[in-house]
Amino acid sequence: MTGWRPGAAVLLLPVTLLLSWAHSSSAWTCGQKRSTKPEKSEILEITGGEPANIRDCPWQVGILYQGRHLCGGSILSEWWILTAAHCFINRSNFEIISDLEIVHGEGNIDTKNLMRMNVDKSIIHPYFDSWLLDNDIALLLLKSPLKLGVKAVPICLSEVTDIQKWRNCWVTGWGITTTRHSMTSELQKVNIKLIKWKTCSHIMPIFTRNMLCAGSPQGGKDACQGDSGGPLVCQKKTNQGIWYQLGIVSWGVGCGRKRLPGVYTKVSNYLSWIDTETAKSGKPYVHERDSGYGLLLSPWAILLLYFVILLLPL
Repeated sequence: MTGWRPGAAVLLLPVTLLLSWAHSSSAWTCGQKRSTKPEKSEILEITGGEPANIRDCPWQVGILYQGRHLCGGSILSEWWILTAAHCFINRSNFEIISDLEIVHGEGNIDTKNLMRMNVDKSIIHPYFDSWLLDNDIALLLLKSPLKLGVKAVPICLSEVTDIQKWRNCWVTGWGITTTRHSMTSELQKVNIKLIKWKTCSHIMPIFTRNMLCAGSPQGGKDACQGDSGGPLVCQKKTNQGIWYQLGIVSWGVGCGRKRLPGVYTKVSNYLSWIDTETAKSGKPYVHERDSGYGLLLSPWAILLLYFVILLLPL
C-alpha cells in the first residue's frame, strides 16, 4: 500500500480508542434530562412563571455574592459556569473571587441541602459594554470539579442561528415574579417565543447583533430582575431530546410588558471565545457540534486527523 507508514499504526490505535471512548463514555450527555416525569411535548399556555423542579433544568445554578443571590448561571462542564457579565459591574476582581460561590442541586435556594462550590476565576468578555450591555457574557471557573448527576447536567451550545429551527423555549431563574413582585426562593420557569432580530431592532431602544429577544406578544411572560445570567434554552425541531442554550438573560424594558420582549445575549456568537478562554485557563471546553454526542470533533475533522497520521514519517 503506497503512502502507508508502519509507525503510524502505533499512533492510529490510541486515536481510534480515544474516539471510541468519546462516544461511549458520555454518561452525562449535555442537554439531557434524567426526569422521572414524562416529557411534555406541547407548549404550556401560561400567563407567567410556574414552579420548576431542578430535574426540569439540571443545568441551572445560582450565583451567590457574600452569601446572597446575585445572578443565575448554567453548567457548561464540570469546571465551567456560563453567566452574564453585567452581574459583576462595580465589583473588583479580588471581591469577585473571594466572595463568589455557586449553588445547585435544588429548586429552592433556601434549602439546607444545596451544593455549594467556590469560584476560582472569573472571565468577563473583554469588549463588554456596561452602557449598551453588548457582549454581556462571562465565564466562572470552579475551584474543584462539579459532580455531574441527575441534578447537575451540562447544557449544550449550538451554532444554529435560524430561529425557525427551534421550538419549546424556556427561561428559568429565582428572580422577581409577577405575583409577589419580589425575589423568590423557589426556582421558576416560563415558556417564551423567539422573535426575529429585525422585529426586535425596531422596537427595542438599543439592540445589537450580539443580542436576541424572546417573550410573548401579549406580555406577561418574561425574565425579570434576579434572573440575570440564567439560561434561555430550546429544543431543535429535528431533535426534541436535547436542550440547547441559545441565550443568557441580559436586560429588558420592565418585565413582561406587552410588545416589549426580554433581551438575551446571543450565545452562538461566542462559541469560539468560550473555547479559547477555557483552553487558556487550562480546563478546555469545546462545544459539541450539535450532535448530542460526547464526541468533540466533527466527522471531517476526524477524517483529516486520520490522513495526517497516515502521512506521518517513520
